[in-house]
Amino acid sequence: MSVTVCQICDTPIDDGYTLCPACELDFALLLLQYVPWTHALEASLDATLHPGGHQPTRIITPTAPTPLRLDVLDHIDLLASIAQGLWRRLTGVHILDWKRDLCPDVIGCLTDAAMHPQLARIPDIGMYIAQFQRLKPLTLGIIDPPDRATPIGQCLQCGLTITATRDAETVTCPTCGREQTASAVRLDLLERSIRSGKAFTAGECARLLQSCGYRISRKTITSWKTRGLIAPSGADDTGKPLYPLACVVDRLRCDTPGD
Repeated sequence: MSVTVCQICDTPIDDGYTLCPACELDFALLLLQYVPWTHALEASLDATLHPGGHQPTRIITPTAPTPLRLDVLDHIDLLASIAQGLWRRLTGVHILDWKRDLCPDVIGCLTDAAMHPQLARIPDIGMYIAQFQRLKPLTLGIIDPPDRATPIGQCLQCGLTITATRDAETVTCPTCGREQTASAVRLDLLERSIRSGKAFTAGECARLLQSCGYRISRKTITSWKTRGLIAPSGADDTGKPLYPLACVVDRLRCDTPGD
């Protein structure tokens, strides 16, 4: 006598079902997770995420002021087709005799499917679960992309540029193969920048010091200038004040004598 088992975890289940209660709940929660992800995908359609720019006055034009991300649009279309397919499967819409207007939008399909009483009974539910699971990392990769590797300094052995993500703890030089801690590379860059007498904008100083573990912000540096505690040594091409990094570090150490 054959025993009916869950299509996902092989747990024995009652006849007429294709998912066990635990897998049904997991799939329903996965479908509901796509609701806020869909909103984030729609927001990510704008290639700059800042429609109209930062101009004080904006003109309403007949076309979008910023380009659309076609890869995101294709991803939304793919998600919609899978969600609508599941909705039609659950509601019993005949594949050759259905009305487009009867099908809700993506979010409506997802919420309807998650709460549908037949979710754990359709024979090909495993196919839909696999499709939504396959889409999950692709969706998260669009709305929450991983950190990109950026230059953090020079290799402590051969002197060539080292790149790493923000949270990297160790790095390996692609040229000489030496493994070193990212903090050591960043501190080496900081020390060489101080010794060189180079000047940077307040934001650049703050980012460089933050990467080495210092608690400082751009506003702190500009407030020091306003209070006369440090003085800029010039300005860049856009007119932003440039501050000698050594002066900023000295001021920082005066404000944090315990460090």
